[in-house]
Amino acid sequence: MIVPPIPSLVALRVLDVDPLCYVDDISLLLAESKNLRELTIIWSPRMREVKEPSVNLSSMFGRCQAANQPLKLTKVAIKNLFTYTGNMCESFYDFSAIQEITVINSTGGLGDAGAATFVDSPCRKTGPALPSLKSLRGDKVSRELQLLLANTSGLEKLYIIGDKKVTNHDTPNTFPRSPSSNSSSPPSDLHSDSLRDDTIEAIAQNHGQTLRHLLLPPQWRLTSDNIALIVRNCPNLEQLGLGAEFERFMSMRLLMPFLPKIIAIRVLDNPDSSEFRDKMHELDDGRHEKQIGGATSAREWSRIRWMELADLVFETGRTELMEDEEGTPGKMSYRRKVWKRDAEAVKDIAIWKMDSMDV
Repeated sequence: MIVPPIPSLVALRVLDVDPLCYVDDISLLLAESKNLRELTIIWSPRMREVKEPSVNLSSMFGRCQAANQPLKLTKVAIKNLFTYTGNMCESFYDFSAIQEITVINSTGGLGDAGAATFVDSPCRKTGPALPSLKSLRGDKVSRELQLLLANTSGLEKLYIIGDKKVTNHDTPNTFPRSPSSNSSSPPSDLHSDSLRDDTIEAIAQNHGQTLRHLLLPPQWRLTSDNIALIVRNCPNLEQLGLGAEFERFMSMRLLMPFLPKIIAIRVLDNPDSSEFRDKMHELDDGRHEKQIGGATSAREWSRIRWMELADLVFETGRTELMEDEEGTPGKMSYRRKVWKRDAEAVKDIAIWKMDSMDV
């Protein structure tokens, strides 16, 4: 069935797309709905699960291409796309207008087995082609992502979602690499320190002055130099999520004067090891509240409201004069009130809300 155009349509969300099971044709709807600005397409996960490249983007966007009228979208979100790398979309969208891109479970990268780069990023545009891009969200780390970050500027929000489970980096290749994906990162590179360091440098140097939200994958256990580079180059950060071990987190306290606008910090659990989580739970007998209350009473922490250590969430309140944390009679000190909260309390805060596979 050919879906007719809707002239007043501004936002379109298409779910469970599967060319072999459902034959609905939205190409006319896309080509003739001239006011369309937001597009979300979620393919059925079946094609990726069985490695069936039955999706042809040209059948969906071909009318736009034929008329030389690319979609003037501001927001694009895709999930579960599995198609040949040659099936690109340079002529489908007007990239100069796009402000927000979300790509979930749709490209090769960290967490994929073997040569999963058989399917590449559906939109390999960089530099001036994305002058309006403000928000980027995805679940794969690759050399292509690092290059995109190095060739663009002005991002305000960057969310790189990491696997929440231990990954097996030795899984053998189960399907062939596309001839047009030779530049994709080999699996060994995806887990190297060089890719992490290069990506963080691109973020700090190209987007540091505009970045307000930053979420990095928990597999990246950041060094002191990594953390210092982010903190010193991103003075407008309001929400920050990163992977770091206990010692690195403690050193962050010295860098807080460089983050005067920070309201939420997540120090992410390591999905490949329980050491950090075990350390946090070992101290979870009221000491976290006391230590956080004392540390955040300084002026440079005045805006901090939420903090997560591994899987423990804390909310901070106002600073009060309290009995010294060591319990010495008559000895008082200023500390912020701190409460332990459950995950429900932060579900609508971006640095937590965007850390999911939802689109």
